[in-house]
Amino acid sequence: MEVRDSEDQEDGDSEEDTATALQRLVELTAARVAPVRSVRAQYRLIRKLGSGSYGKVLLARPRQGGPAVALKLLRRDLVPRTTFLREFCVGRCVSSHPGLLQTLAGPLQSPRHFAFAQEYAPHGDLSGMLQERGLPELLVKRVMAQLAGALDFLHSRGLVHADVKPDNVLVFDAACSRVALGDLGLTRPEGSPTPAPPGPLPSAPPELCLLLPPSTLPLRPSLDAWGLGVLLFCAATASFPWGVALAPDPQFEAFAGWLTTRPQPPRPPRPWDRFAPAALALLRGLLDLDPEARSPPLAVLDFLGDDWGLEGGRGGPGGSGSISGEDGEEDEEEEGGSSLEEWTEEEEEEREGGPGGGRMGTDGGTPRPGD
Repeated sequence: MEVRDSEDQEDGDSEEDTATALQRLVELTAARVAPVRSVRAQYRLIRKLGSGSYGKVLLARPRQGGPAVALKLLRRDLVPRTTFLREFCVGRCVSSHPGLLQTLAGPLQSPRHFAFAQEYAPHGDLSGMLQERGLPELLVKRVMAQLAGALDFLHSRGLVHADVKPDNVLVFDAACSRVALGDLGLTRPEGSPTPAPPGPLPSAPPELCLLLPPSTLPLRPSLDAWGLGVLLFCAATASFPWGVALAPDPQFEAFAGWLTTRPQPPRPPRPWDRFAPAALALLRGLLDLDPEARSPPLAVLDFLGDDWGLEGGRGGPGGSGSISGEDGEEDEEEEGGSSLEEWTEEEEEEREGGPGGGRMGTDGGTPRPGD
């Protein structure tokens, strides 16, 4: 999706151009979705990687050969076809960037599911690395630098991810030499109307938490900047800074009070005092309460050479809630040991008893518009 240079257009044209281009891609792709009786006709299913309110993600291997993939299945009774097509098209358009999870060609439609394949991240998601301690400083910086580049890439194309959180950061190796932002289910053109989260969401900015249905806000890159700031705190401490970015949450009130007091107190409240001055300056910019004054994601690059005070991963209690996750899966199950080889879509839904929560970001944390 290409948009005209911002200097050569009226304000707001880039959002309209991106939306128009995306709609055209959706319409062209609609005719190319392959109908199948079951996804098992195309893939050998190995195991479940995660599940959510709208579907599931399975580790699978194409029957025609090739590397294992993460196969995303979205329930047709819950997800509109245009929503599925939009997520697939956005994924294909941005797959050239290494900081964004690659979406593979060949969308499918079975009687019960929409499906498409993405590259498989052997170490799971970032939540799986954040047990009781935060990451060492070097790894935190690697994660932040890659995500900042990925978000800048999206924003330069008139798109906003709108769901930056540890569950949606996929990890390819233990050293975090490559991580990629996944789950583009909520990614929309800048300016798209965005509703309030359905409930308390620690990664959502205050301007979104303040919304009352049916009010919406135009989607802006500053929403991703806030999510990146919260993610920095999560990666460093293995906990969220607050339950929700609103009063009377005590953790948020303490942070907001320190941020807005003039002159600013020399020391921030706990647990923010564990960060070195450079990291605090970065966090102040990304988590500015005023979305218009918030730093862009690439501000991360200005602080990579500074000490952040995180050497050794000094995480632990301090925020409002720990980040739980499973260990990343490095290896596939042995051939012939697949618990899903005889899986059918009907049996899976009956066994689960309906949709459930999971760590692979299949529900996005906020409601998907019904188009």
